Amino acid sequence: MRESLCERCRHLREVLSGKGSRFLLCGLSLTDRRLVKYPPQPVVVCAGYEAAEDRPAP
Repeated sequence: MRESLCERCRHLREVLSGKGSRFLLCGLSLTDRRLVKYPPQPVVVCAGYEAAEDRPAP
């Protein structure tokens, strides 16, 4: 699977379910209605993408 931009985005909020499932929440979607709250993965193009300083580039 291709790596998702979400994995390197500063707006990423990782949500773990009680059953161990992992979901990628777009924090920017809470203020920008153009963006999907839980985008289908992998995301390869995103209008809200901003590189996170603490997440390494591929």
